[in-house]
Amino acid sequence: MKLQSTTKIFSSLLILSVIVLFTSCKKQYTDYSYSNLVSFSLKGNDGEILKGAITAQDITVYWPPFTKVPDSIIPQITIAERASISPASGKKVAFKETTKFTVTAQDGTQTVYTLKPVINQPIPYISGFSPAYSHDNNGVRVFYPDTELDLQGDYFLADSLATKLYLEVEGGQEIPMLITTLAKTRIISEVLSEKLKKGTYFKVKIVSGSRTIYSGRCLMGEALPLIPEADILYTKTFKAGDTFTLAGININTISAVTVAANLTAAPQNLVVQIKTAGEVTLKIPDNMPAGTYSVLNYTYAADMYHPTKTNTLYTRLIVK
Repeated sequence: MKLQSTTKIFSSLLILSVIVLFTSCKKQYTDYSYSNLVSFSLKGNDGEILKGAITAQDITVYWPPFTKVPDSIIPQITIAERASISPASGKKVAFKETTKFTVTAQDGTQTVYTLKPVINQPIPYISGFSPAYSHDNNGVRVFYPDTELDLQGDYFLADSLATKLYLEVEGGQEIPMLITTLAKTRIISEVLSEKLKKGTYFKVKIVSGSRTIYSGRCLMGEALPLIPEADILYTKTFKAGDTFTLAGININTISAVTVAANLTAAPQNLVVQIKTAGEVTLKIPDNMPAGTYSVLNYTYAADMYHPTKTNTLYTRLIVK
């Protein structure tokens, strides 16, 4: 009986020792509480590795200038030992500040990191428009029909996928324009009048990479007044008091017409009698000296579509 009792005591001591040992071992292996990011990197457009700058709760990624900014990225992420992350490393995510990463430690502790894209792209700007295709009228840029939109500036991304051109019409309509020439300092589009009617006010909108800029107020105008070479003046001789008609384009704003023997000679005024958009009738004054007049200057008045300007027509008006 004494042997059995001793055996029971020994067994109890053995079990107690195992329990103490197990408990001691368990305390040595408590769950990790680390929920931090160790590294964050991704590939740029040219294959270069871009490393994110990690702070307490932000991941700042500096995107290089003059390259297209992607909508999404596939980051490679290293986290603390025995932690997990969502979204996982290697998964495609939006390249936006709304993207967040949650790191969960082994013991359940969590840290949320927010993606902070920093776009190192200079702000593009419009410095002007081609004077051959437009003019300024009291702060409004007036464009001529059958001409391209030709604008100069700087810091445009010379990538047709990254740079887009639009006409933002007053009233809300947005018209995409085909870009025919694209460079860092210049953009040329398709013909404007194929998209806009005369009298339409609009702004030019450029989206280049992450940047969006606008021009000042613009107006779709009409062709500048023009009198082409007048064949009638080469085939007929006139006398004082005669009238003759010249054809042209938008010449109803003509306010004065003069003729001169040459560029340095004193001009003689002709009388503007009748004018329409397509024709102007002129009278040779009764007291006009006889002679051959080789230079005809016509001046048209300013309106919403045209500036005040004088054009020169080289011709031959013979008065006897």
